[in-house]
Order: sequence, then structure tokens, then C-alpha cells
Amino acid sequence: MKNEPKNEIIAKILKNFEGKKYLTLINEISNLIEEYPKSIFLLNVLGVVYNQLNNLDEAILCFKKIIKIDKNFADAYYNLGIIFKRMDRVDDAISNYNKCIKIKPNKFEAYNNIGNVYRETNETQKAIEKYLQCLEINPNYLIALQNFGICLQNFYFNDRSKLVDKHIINLLENDRILRPVDIVSSIINYLYLNIEFKKIVENIDYSKIEKNIEKLVNNILDIKILISLLNITPITDLKIERFLKYLRKNILINISSVKNKKSTLIVINAIAKQCFINEYIYNIDEIEKKAIKELEKKISNNIKFKASTDICLGISCLAAYKSLNNYKWSKKILNYVEIEDLVKQQIKENATEENIKKEILSHDISNAISKKVKNQYENNPYPRWTKISLYNEPKNILSYVNNNNLFVDEKKLKNWNNLNILVAGCGTGQHAITTATKFINSQITAIDLSANSLSYAKRKANELEIKNIDFIEMDILDLKYFGKNFEIIESVGVLHHMENPFNGWKALVNTLKPDGLIMIGLYSTLARIHIKKIRKKIIKIKNTISNNDIKLFREEVINLENDDYKLIKQSPDFYSMSSIRDLIFHTQEHTFTIPEISKYIKELDLKFCGFENREIIKLFTKIFTTKKDLYNLKLWDKFENENYRIFAGMYQFWCQKN
Repeated sequence: MKNEPKNEIIAKILKNFEGKKYLTLINEISNLIEEYPKSIFLLNVLGVVYNQLNNLDEAILCFKKIIKIDKNFADAYYNLGIIFKRMDRVDDAISNYNKCIKIKPNKFEAYNNIGNVYRETNETQKAIEKYLQCLEINPNYLIALQNFGICLQNFYFNDRSKLVDKHIINLLENDRILRPVDIVSSIINYLYLNIEFKKIVENIDYSKIEKNIEKLVNNILDIKILISLLNITPITDLKIERFLKYLRKNILINISSVKNKKSTLIVINAIAKQCFINEYIYNIDEIEKKAIKELEKKISNNIKFKASTDICLGISCLAAYKSLNNYKWSKKILNYVEIEDLVKQQIKENATEENIKKEILSHDISNAISKKVKNQYENNPYPRWTKISLYNEPKNILSYVNNNNLFVDEKKLKNWNNLNILVAGCGTGQHAITTATKFINSQITAIDLSANSLSYAKRKANELEIKNIDFIEMDILDLKYFGKNFEIIESVGVLHHMENPFNGWKALVNTLKPDGLIMIGLYSTLARIHIKKIRKKIIKIKNTISNNDIKLFREEVINLENDDYKLIKQSPDFYSMSSIRDLIFHTQEHTFTIPEISKYIKELDLKFCGFENREIIKLFTKIFTTKKDLYNLKLWDKFENENYRIFAGMYQFWCQKN
């Protein structure tokens, strides 16, 4: 008797499996098992199907039968690991994954899955070790790379290793994996474990002008993680910032005497990209101003000639102080290969956005406060970003609700096959683009007041090949004229910048379909006490704030050590122009308490469904242990009052329309 069915039977079963015809498969395989009782293929498919249907006990029986037939069938142990993890049988899950690895050492997915078990039990060090083992076998397994990145959001290394170096660089160079801002603090901490780097940054004599910068440039070039960071995200460390300003100035002043021009070009190119990303937030002294004028004159006189390393070095120096698209000769350098990344960042992308802006559907903004807010974001689109974390697999709405423990009436969501989603106040597109990959069969409408922010968002969506977003320039208050309703609305960090946040929230709810879901993000009064005090001080000084005013005030914050300033310096928003403007210089801002939010939810006839941030939820559930506590805003208010910085980012929560 043959153990396995014929190829045509196998093909038919696989076709039904791909079509997710699970009940049909159970009937077919149950009949076939009588003829092929030792078929590993049939038992394996049946076990996977039972797992998909949440019949975990039957699934376990299938895989244990396989092991009796062939104790060296690695995937049976692997699948048992998956099931035991689902059942929270952590030790059994790890044991079976390890048995799989013993038989099949290159089963990289098993290492990743063990990492997931450790991460979910807060054993982050062990999780990282497993993710790195997985990536050593398959460096292109982006799921493990993303999981490694997630670990870095709340983890600080004690030791350096070449292995960690390699995969941090791998992480930073990949797109669609993470937002660099989420891990920059962890990586900067890791950089300081490099003794040479620590010596350079902490022991330079800033009172001197370095006459020979060759050694310094070469030392920095060896720190590849730093170079990667400079290219993609604002550096959120004041000691490194001070060093970068020093290095920028020394290269500028000594540009004519630089010997190793190619190495210096790589370094100043990275600094220039950093300065563009942080929107030239670093201050400039009189020596630099004079040197810049001389260099601008030299470049302007020589720009008609063929590109040379000398000219490219000079252009990169200028780009570290002012965006290249501001120069009249910018179009003449579009084909300069040695600085093509810089040209793309500072000239070509800007031109692309100007063209996109002409195509974006636009509605007039009439509200006076909305006009002020619009003007702020036209001048400082927020945030300027390079890389993003996207969902690997879009989910249906019920899966998303269950995975996030949202307290909703699921019966009313079952017929939501196609989702119309509104992202209200999408800014430069991070939120809208992420949401566009979150749900199956979704179409996103992304609105914002700022045409410059929208053109940035649209350019990034095009680069990432995200097709299911319509970008529109309009005010939330004008949604009543839009003529479209939505199953889901997401509006994070927006309502608190409106003249009347309640009216804005009401306008959103009026656009929400019956039983629809809405996610709102609002500033916490408790978490922003220090910001409120700083804002009051700023308003007393000046009504209108220029970029130069922000730089001067920022220098004051850097140099003083009062408690409010210390908190501000810990925020990643302190390290770029648009984000610090948004943080403490915003033209319009309200804050909220949980009782106020509860009152608004009641007035708008909504049901509170739960908070979004999993890390905050983990901390809450250590104190309030029953599931219904998650949806009790009185308990959340108590929790916040005992942990007043817990919502330092924002309240982000879901509601359902009654």
C-alpha cells in the first residue's frame, strides 16, 4: 500500500487549500485517510486546516500522528510550536521549535518564531538572539528583520558585536520595515558602546579649529551605523549634534586644504543629508557665514565646468547649510554622479512635489484658525521622513479588532467587505500610507490643510507603490459638503489644533457610517504640563515666530538645565525644525483629560472601544487585570494620574458609532 495519494489528488487538495475551502478539505481528507492512513501530506494539511479553524486539539492530534509515522519530520514539530504558542503553552512551543531546528538547522522561520515567543514574554535579549540567528541563515527574511527592529524600540544593548552591527545596518538600509525615529534612541545608545566613537564625540576640544581633519573623517567613515543614521533620520543626541556641527564647520573652513577629498565628500554628504532632514536646525556662527559666502561665489563661478570632486565637495558643503534647490544654478548639477543622492534629495524630490501639487484636488479653507494652521504646515511640513513601517499582510476588519482587543459589536462589521477609510489630517503621509496597507480591500481618502504636506505624502506613496489613497486638500469642517461616508475614520494629532476640537470631532462622526469605527489621537493635559509652561513663556516673548527665533530659543534650552527643558530635550521632536515648531511653537493647541474625552464620547453617542498603544496597555493590565477594565475610562484616568507621563505621545483610542 502506498503511503501518499496520487499527484492529481495532491494537486486538487492544494488548490482547495489555496482557495481556503477548509470544510471541503476536511471532508476530502477524512475520506482519503482511510485509504492512506500513513500519509504525512494529508495529515499535515489537515492539521494546518484545523489550526486555521481554531480547532487546536484536532490539529495537535494530526501532527502527533505524523511524528509517530516519522519522528524526523521537522515541520510537524514546527506546526506544533505554532499551535502551542497560540495556546500560551510557552515552554511546549519553544520545545517543539527546538526539536524542529535540531532536525532541520536551516529552518530560519523556527528561530524567528522562538524570538516571537520570547518577545511576547518580555525576554527581549533572548528574542534578539533568535532573530539574529534567523537572519544569519536568511538575511532577506524581512519579517525577522522587522521583529528585530521592534525589539530595538524599547531595548538598550550592554555589549557590541559585529553580528549586531551588521543587522542594524541591514535594518536601516531596508524600507517598509520601520520608522527610524522609533529606534534611533536605542541605536545611539549602541553607538556609544563603540569606544573609539565615544572618545571622538566626548573628547574633542571644541575651542580649537582642526587644521587636519583627515583622521577625524576616516574615523567617522569607519562608523557605518552613524553614516546610515545621518542619511535617514534626525540625530536625537546633543553630544553627537555638537560634534556634527564642529565637523561641518571644520570641513567648510578647511575645504581648500583637504587631501582625501573622496572620503571627506562621503562624510560631508551624509552631514548635508542630515541637515536637510532636520531642516537646518543647527545654528551658524559668523565664521561659517563668511566662509559660506566665499564658497557660494566660487561654486557659482565654476558651475558651468564639468563636475569634479572639488566642485562636488564644495556643493555638499553648501548643502549642509542650505538646501540646493535654493540656488539658481541647481538645475546645472542634476547629472553630477558623485553627489546624485544629495541632488535627488534636495533638488529632484522638491521638483517632483511641485508637479504633484498641481494635480492634488483642492478645496478653499475658510476658517480663520484653519488658515493659520495651514500656513504653519505649508512653511514646515511635518514630519519630514524617509522610511516607514508597513503591514506585511493586510487584515480583514474582524482580525484587526481581535488582535487589538477592541470592544466592538463584531456582528455589525461582518459584512464590511470593502472599506472606505478617511485619514483626517494626514500631514506628510506616514499615517495614511501605513493605514493603506493595514486592511484588505480598503480605499483611503487622506485630507489635510497643507498642499505642501500633501505633495510630500503623495510623492512618498508613489515611491512605495501605494495605489489606494486619494489625497485631497480640505478642512475637516468642510466634510459635510464632501458627500461621502466612511466605515473607518482615523484622525491622530489633528483635532487639538482646531479652533473647536469638539466641532471637528462632530464633523468626523457625522461622516462616519452607522456602527463605524473611529480612531482619535489627542494631547494629554497631564503629560504636557511642561510644554504648556514653555509655550506661555514663548508667547510672552513674541507673537510671531521665525525659524531663526526657534533656533535661538532652542540654543537656550540646550544650554540650560531646568526640569521642563530636560523633558523637552528627551523628545525626538526637539531635533528638527518642523517637529519642534509642532511641539512647542504651534499656532493653535488644546489639551485634554480622560474625563473630558469621556464626556465628548457620550455627547457624540459613541462607545469607547479601547486604547491603541500596546506598551501602555501592558503596563495598565499589570494593575487592572480583568478584560473589562481595559474599557473603563475611570480606571484609565486613575492610572494616568498615578503615571502622569504615560500618555506623553498622545491618547490614541478607538470608538464605535452607536
